[in-house]
Amino acid sequence: MAATTRKPPDPTRKPPDPSADLRSVDDIDRLRLVLLRVARQIRTRSNNSITPSQLAVLGTIIRNGQLTVKQIAEREHVKPPSVSKIVAALEQTGYVERQVDPHDRRCSPLSATPAGHVYADEVRAAGRTWLADRVDELDDQDIAAIEQAMPALERLLGTAT
Repeated sequence: MAATTRKPPDPTRKPPDPSADLRSVDDIDRLRLVLLRVARQIRTRSNNSITPSQLAVLGTIIRNGQLTVKQIAEREHVKPPSVSKIVAALEQTGYVERQVDPHDRRCSPLSATPAGHVYADEVRAAGRTWLADRVDELDDQDIAAIEQAMPALERLLGTAT
């Protein structure tokens, strides 16, 4: 993280209203827009030598290990022909490679190459650095609010542990 000093708390700032309802159309749109813009900012700060779709597929392969095109399509909620095109591009970059299934030669599971792992690590590091720098610019109240919101955001995304 950059060595910055946190902003002091703003004495004129009102505490959040615990009775506020985040269910209005305007609030939902505001939340959607904030989440999209944060994700976009993180994505644009990374090495953009592949498309977001290619990065998503690479990440899916890295997280899950060897997968077939059909399995990737199921996880990414896209059609297999689309995944086949994405995989072909990833093969050309050297980030994924096809394996031969000794039990079924028609099946060729895909796995990430060492170069694919390095690339994914670099993308994560770039996004992490950008986000850490932005967090460093916040005051302690904002940081506490984000920390408190994390469990709810994880539940919202279905990723709570």
